[in-house]
Amino acid sequence: MKPDNYTTPPKFDKSKWDMIFGKLMKLGTAIEMYYGEKMNIDNFDYRWVNDRIEYYEAEERLLNKEEMSRANSLWNKYNGKPYVSDMNRI
Repeated sequence: MKPDNYTTPPKFDKSKWDMIFGKLMKLGTAIEMYYGEKMNIDNFDYRWVNDRIEYYEAEERLLNKEEMSRANSLWNKYNGKPYVSDMNRI
């Protein structure tokens, strides 16, 4: 008998998702390093990343396509670029 697609949760490759969420943890660290000591703990991007990690650890909630795209955009924004305050640009 085939499993019912509506009641049987899909199986996922935990090692693959552990690797993806490991990269998400690196993104959280990159955001922290980007702002340095001036980082606000309530930073929207940092909260978003941290919430996704917590959902995965507590409920094994996976990322959907839009969330993965957003994480990629955030990585491009924060990876290896120092924070320059708007006040310093004046």
